[in-house]
Amino acid sequence: MTGSGVVGTGSPAAAPPGAEGPRLAGVLPGMLGVLCFSGTAVATRVAGPVFGPVVLTCSRIVIAAALGMVTLTILRRWQWPGRKLLPSVLIAGLGMGVGYPLFLTLALVEAPAYHGAVVIGLVPAATALLAAARNRERLSGRFWFGCAVGFSAVLIFGLAESGFTVRLADLWLLAAVVSTAIGYVEGARVSAAIGAVPALCWAMILLAPFAAIVGIVAASAGDFGTISWSAWLGFGYAGVLSMFLGSVFWYRGLAAGGTGRIGQLNLAQPFLAIVWAALLLGEHIGWGVPVTVAIVLGCMVLCLGRPAEKPKPELDPVVR
Repeated sequence: MTGSGVVGTGSPAAAPPGAEGPRLAGVLPGMLGVLCFSGTAVATRVAGPVFGPVVLTCSRIVIAAALGMVTLTILRRWQWPGRKLLPSVLIAGLGMGVGYPLFLTLALVEAPAYHGAVVIGLVPAATALLAAARNRERLSGRFWFGCAVGFSAVLIFGLAESGFTVRLADLWLLAAVVSTAIGYVEGARVSAAIGAVPALCWAMILLAPFAAIVGIVAASAGDFGTISWSAWLGFGYAGVLSMFLGSVFWYRGLAAGGTGRIGQLNLAQPFLAIVWAALLLGEHIGWGVPVTVAIVLGCMVLCLGRPAEKPKPELDPVVR
């Protein structure tokens, strides 16, 4: 089953049952991934100040690698990605496993969780731009209009929430945006070749030895004192759901439905995260949230309403 759709020949005919499948391919796993990711800001806000950016980042990788080894063993999918895919595997791991959690934790030491969630909402636009260049995806004008409006809405909202000033935390968040987009694009390419689960597992497994060493050194130099149950809960959520399960669903969605198009589902993540920040952390949510929600979700529907037009890729997006 490929995500490139079916090219017909001859005279036009009525669409067979299930013809809408290619349009919806990847939406369900993509949504599950977004749901898992939406709690990341809250979990990081709670656990980050306690464990520190380096320890939390390295721990996420080690936890995901352990889960990855168990998963590959159960599925009997210990297939080495090969030399051709190895650079993409490493880049995906560095983007999603190192850059994103490290920069996000550095930012949320200062910024509230809802602010971090809003800025991270720029990821879909960044992902679409990188995907168009990296994977030779030709995206329609309708797609780019929706992407531009959604990008602008998130940007204006984020600036308004910070008093139209740029803080160091905002720069860390922008670095997290770029790292995430790079990880998504490269991860989708590997997923298309060997499957989403092996792609994620191998990325984390290859980074785990280095992460374990750095994490142990950082932990030995730290003074954690008494760690609350909420900090441990955030720690576990970041490693299991944010780093592993969410990424499995997300990569599968990208490989099935197209990196640029399914990437727009991530526009919903900041607003789910804002709900969690209000409910779990008691952060105040201003009137601009529902307005921005309506604009951005409308743009997401616009982008998802028409599939991206893609030439035949180097790695056919086979869904396994």
